[in-house]
Amino acid sequence: MLNLYKFHKIKNLFQLILVSILLQVLNSQAQTNVSFMEFNVWQEGTSVPNGLNKIRDVIIEVNPDIVGFIEVRNYNNEDWTTKILNALSTEGYHYEGQFTGGDVSLISKYPITASSLIYDQAGSIVKYDININNDTVVVVVAHLDYTYYACYLPRGYNGGYPNWDMIDDGHGNPDPVLDIPYILEYNLESKRDEQIEAFLNNVQDESDPVILMGDFNEPSYADWSDNNSEMFDHHGLNIPWQNVLTLIENDFTDAYRAYFPNETTNPGITWPSVADGVGSTSWTPLADERDRIDYILYKGNGIESNFVSLVGPRASYAFDQPDTTYTYNENFMAENLPWPSDHKATFAILSFSTISGVEQKKGTELFNIYPNPAKGVLNVVLRESSKGVKLRITNTKGYSLFNATYCNQDIISIDTKTFAKGMYVLEISSGEKSEKTKFMVD
Repeated sequence: MLNLYKFHKIKNLFQLILVSILLQVLNSQAQTNVSFMEFNVWQEGTSVPNGLNKIRDVIIEVNPDIVGFIEVRNYNNEDWTTKILNALSTEGYHYEGQFTGGDVSLISKYPITASSLIYDQAGSIVKYDININNDTVVVVVAHLDYTYYACYLPRGYNGGYPNWDMIDDGHGNPDPVLDIPYILEYNLESKRDEQIEAFLNNVQDESDPVILMGDFNEPSYADWSDNNSEMFDHHGLNIPWQNVLTLIENDFTDAYRAYFPNETTNPGITWPSVADGVGSTSWTPLADERDRIDYILYKGNGIESNFVSLVGPRASYAFDQPDTTYTYNENFMAENLPWPSDHKATFAILSFSTISGVEQKKGTELFNIYPNPAKGVLNVVLRESSKGVKLRITNTKGYSLFNATYCNQDIISIDTKTFAKGMYVLEISSGEKSEKTKFMVD
């Protein structure tokens, strides 16, 4: 007969085993990582030479899962979204896309199941339902009103009313407006607050995760702080810009500030970018108008900002000259490509713990990877029989860092601890099929 001591010993051992199994199950629940890019394409790329192909090349370089485009005009009654899809497909990158109305559109490696126009005045806001592993993520693309651009007032320029001219101090120099209540009142003369209100009303009952990306034409309150009051011609002002603040008060998270909380070391400048072959894009040639006005925000349980980056060149215009100061701590992607816009794009990898399963993206037949960015290990999940699968990793300059052949394996784990922080290219070949993707090491 089992004595009481042995009974409790076995019981405790059994409980420890159960706890161990439970912890293993919880720890093995893979998060789904999805990459988003917000991209103001400056009148569909027509503002720079060969703009469509330059936009295509940026998307190929960055390889995001979902892209929200701003300033989609459909010139000559041609569907620009279809044109960029075809340009990407020709190079072996397969997305599906949707233009629903207004001046924004979206392409996605995941299925787009629905879309609707939320707002279409002085810019537009469109909502898309994206099916990610049989779960819905709501992705909203917004282009907010560019008039009454109040952040020009402290720089000594009008923001569109009564014009865009310099406010002359009588000696040919900008005369800054320093009255914060007046600046904020001027800001609300735009349609931006009405647009944000319409967006919030539309998604207030959403139970699915909501991602908002767009060109807001307005800075963040988090960037015009006391810490930055003497930078970028803020002239000592700490201004609580209303619209990003309203979103934060409604439980949205700014992906950039979640990842880079220090607005001084990482200001995240997106405007005005140097663009290829067009000269200055500045609207305030005697002032420093650099700002972060392009955003990716999210709302929902179990979402984290795993990685963020600016996309485009380091240089922006300040006092009408290209300037790279305050960029040294930032992440940049596609910075060496000819740039097609007066805005830099924004990029974020968001992890969703509430979306089950391993990522399955349209147009990827051979494999998926997680986590991305890799932190010590990169897992490669093969989609078909791995007999004779060849795997190669190179850096962005094409130098080979890893070569191996695998047979009869479903998941391959690669140690990335010796890899320097940055971007890499993974290529897998199986028979006549070959696919590439990019990943980050953090």
